[in-house]
Amino acid sequence: MIEGKDLFARISENDEFAFMTFFDLYSKKVYQFIFKFIKEKSESEDLTQIFFIKLWEKRAMLKKVESIDGYVFTIAHRIVIDHFRLVQTKNNNLVSKDFEDDESSTTLSAEDLLNKHEFEKIYNKAIDSLPPKRKEIFILSRHEGLTNKQIADRLDISVKTVENQMTSALFFLKDYFKQSDFILFIVFSIFYLME
Repeated sequence: MIEGKDLFARISENDEFAFMTFFDLYSKKVYQFIFKFIKEKSESEDLTQIFFIKLWEKRAMLKKVESIDGYVFTIAHRIVIDHFRLVQTKNNNLVSKDFEDDESSTTLSAEDLLNKHEFEKIYNKAIDSLPPKRKEIFILSRHEGLTNKQIADRLDISVKTVENQMTSALFFLKDYFKQSDFILFIVFSIFYLME
């Protein structure tokens, strides 16, 4: 297991594997922390997405961090505070001034980070690249919310087959997005790998 400070040091050197190790360790914790305040799944996912994208974009600063937990939950808390301020003022900027390391503060919202239409286009292309049965199983699971047992019953196959097909689909899509764009990969991970 990589030590926390070593992990941040490696991320600061553009190590994508280290970032995904950190994502695996912290994505649910960050989501649960944010959800505790926001109480809404979709908005909590959006803010978690923003947290990880901001972390990747500001990765050069991470080598100076002494306490990973302290840093992570301070930033997550700032994002939550910003969210409530923005809801109150009806402002669409989701950036905390404290999180910026320079004076040229840019506006940042979920739509600024990733053009939704562009993501959907690439996402649909990725889904269409799956073999037909695997695609059907993935859609039933992630789009229609069916359990593995419900999918198995509907398609008259075993639960084990559903599990295997879902694992293969997620591996394929993960690689597809990683090759396309690392930010897209983070977004895909937030919405489809955290569940």
